[in-house]
Amino acid sequence: MEEQKQMKDYIVDYLLDGEDEKHLDPVLAEWLAEDESHRKEFDLYKKIWEESRYYTEPSAFDSDLAWEEVDRINRRRVYYRRYWKNILYVASGTAASLLVILVLSFMGVFEKNSDTQVRMSAANGSRSEIVLPDGSMVKLNSGSEVVYAYDSKKKIREVDFQGEGFFDVSKSKAPFIIKTAGGLNVKVWGTSFNLQAYADDPIVQASLVEGCIELESGEEKLIMKPGEIAVFDKETNKIKQMKGVLSHSYGWLDNKLYMEDMPLSLVCRYLERWYDVKITVQPGLGENIRYNGVIQEETVTDVMDALSRLSNICYHVKGKHISITSK
Repeated sequence: MEEQKQMKDYIVDYLLDGEDEKHLDPVLAEWLAEDESHRKEFDLYKKIWEESRYYTEPSAFDSDLAWEEVDRINRRRVYYRRYWKNILYVASGTAASLLVILVLSFMGVFEKNSDTQVRMSAANGSRSEIVLPDGSMVKLNSGSEVVYAYDSKKKIREVDFQGEGFFDVSKSKAPFIIKTAGGLNVKVWGTSFNLQAYADDPIVQASLVEGCIELESGEEKLIMKPGEIAVFDKETNKIKQMKGVLSHSYGWLDNKLYMEDMPLSLVCRYLERWYDVKITVQPGLGENIRYNGVIQEETVTDVMDALSRLSNICYHVKGKHISITSK
């Protein structure tokens, strides 16, 4: 299995470098000569690559940005390499139905709607990073999902999103619109920001690092400037700005949880997602115990040890379940 993975790396490197077969890596050339089935597998990779590569540089986007795009792609070459490896690895897997859908979509069978769609998720206890077909990059926190669609007829980049993610959106004349489960839409113009929009949270929070975004829900609208933090209340459908330290809102990128008068119940919600555990709290403790400071620990038990030192609680672990009671 390890040999197969290594050979896929050779194939991906060959495709990304754009070489012809006269300049094949000796290892790859030897592998192709060993068996006819190797040649068929290699040709499948090439076909998928040839049919799908244009999605990373949609022709509908402004050609005046070509040189800027070249510079951006060079700077992010490592992300594209990882992105295409993921696609090609999936395409070579044993899930036949997934392979058929992937190949058919790349060959244009679904092109009647002129849609390009990419879905990526990060389960509880994990994080992931994706480069979208338009060059935008999204880092997903635990328990998050992003579905990206581009319609070349309407010339709209649209994202359905739930969870938490740090977006670095590429500039384009095509609007970039994020729809959240709470009913809030975020319009983006070449921007970096953090968006927290878990389906089971009562609020959606946006923190703008640079650029410009507009929050919109019905008649409620707010255009944000760099350095601002805004919150959308799902129950009242109201949008308002809030004070806070901008970098604290995306501290998760550095495995940090900043707590500012944060109730134990909310701390536990973060921990459940980050460490893929289930936490039950003794009635009355969740809202009464609050924390200030920052946690940066490697394991959930390290975090629980720290919390128990800061407050009058104790905890018990059984598998992936943690129960918290007062001392």
